Amino acid sequence: MKTLLISALVATVALSGCQTVSHAAQQAQNTVQAAMQSKTERNKANAIAFYDLAFNQHKVQEAADKYIGDVYLQHNPNVPDGKEAFVKIIGGFIGQTPQARSHIKRVIAEGDLVVLHIHSQPKPNTLGSSVVDIFRFDENGKIVEHWDTIQAVPEKTVSGRSMF
Repeated sequence: MKTLLISALVATVALSGCQTVSHAAQQAQNTVQAAMQSKTERNKANAIAFYDLAFNQHKVQEAADKYIGDVYLQHNPNVPDGKEAFVKIIGGFIGQTPQARSHIKRVIAEGDLVVLHIHSQPKPNTLGSSVVDIFRFDENGKIVEHWDTIQAVPEKTVSGRSMF
């Protein structure tokens, strides 16, 4: 009987320890998830602020300096890598189309990736383009990689639905 009582006590202590370890593991997991969510939200906010500063306020150099990392990999086949190339090309576009505006319609963020779905208009009251920009951020919240796809907005769609 004494052995059974001791065994039961040891099992209870062991299970109690497992619950404590399990609780500690859950707390650690919650902390990691909160940190990741915090970085994701930061990246999302940075992508929105970057886009507004560069494409709506037309402060291209300031946007690049504030939000683009030292390494900037470009996947658009018509644009070279690097912050300077971004400033040159987008600055040139803005110089030629000073009324250009970009309206962010959707934002999707997961980890170090942020996707913006944008209605880009070179002039008010034009159809413009549907743009999907994908940005990858580094640990410091700087844009280090970019992909995009651009499609002209037609006057009419087969489905009758807008692209936005």
